[in-house]
Amino acid sequence: MSKISLRSLKAFVAVYEEQSFSKAAERLHATQSGMSTQVKNLEYRLGKDLLQRDRNSLKLTDAGKIVYENGLQVLQKISATEQFVEELNDEYFGDLNIGLIPTLTRTAFTNVIDEFKKRMPNVNVILTEEYSGSLLGRVNSGNLDFAVVPSSDLPQGLSSTYIESDREFLVSAPGTLSSFHHLEPIPFSNLQNRKLIVPSEANVRRKRINSLLSAHNISPSELLEMDGMLGTIELIAVSDWITILPSAICFPDMAGENRQLNPIIQPLITIDYILVQKADRVLKGPAAEFKSLIINAVKDIVYTET
Repeated sequence: MSKISLRSLKAFVAVYEEQSFSKAAERLHATQSGMSTQVKNLEYRLGKDLLQRDRNSLKLTDAGKIVYENGLQVLQKISATEQFVEELNDEYFGDLNIGLIPTLTRTAFTNVIDEFKKRMPNVNVILTEEYSGSLLGRVNSGNLDFAVVPSSDLPQGLSSTYIESDREFLVSAPGTLSSFHHLEPIPFSNLQNRKLIVPSEANVRRKRINSLLSAHNISPSELLEMDGMLGTIELIAVSDWITILPSAICFPDMAGENRQLNPIIQPLITIDYILVQKADRVLKGPAAEFKSLIINAVKDIVYTET
């Protein structure tokens, strides 16, 4: 009899990645006691402790590292096998759950959804639009097949594919920055004494903006907090407020008719996009198809000129 059962392996991987027996139980639709029993059974069969509690976290023992790293490969092969068998069918059915940050839903998603539905009309696409922290949690819990987010340190159990580097723009209504033409690079210092719209303090982008303002000793005349990017874009077009946004969400305004876009320089501010998925999964079928389309769409809309 095998010492490692698939059920126990999944439980062990989930407990370590979630750093919690209760969260692992939610992820696998099981009970907390069931998770504990599965991990204990696995340790008993192997004759080794796999997890040890270190303050408020669960650490892998030497044996645990071996089981986890090799276990991920086993689970990935099983996932690939299941999906290869599914691909024997002529058509695909079911749900595809993807996550995108608000920056990309205005442009990248709208550019690919029609093409995807032409190729796979029987697949139901479910889009979750949230900020990166929430999306990473949903991918890790298995609620999303993948998500596209800004590059950052990833939670255990996730892997990433680099897509493209984006530029940050200063966005304003035409004429608000009368000294600069549309798409003319603008020094960050020009935010001095401007009416600036920023995300709330809970947003990762706000922390970065605050750091830049402080480092360059810049004081806007007024600050307005708005977490809705589309609402921010609409307000910019009809007021003298300005904001900082990635070029990807600004792609429909490249003509400069309703909003003026100025790439920020001194310093150059960039953001890297990555596609994140479970480390133990291989994207096949509809997920692989949409992955390819969304990666190409993101590459097409980012502003890369220097």
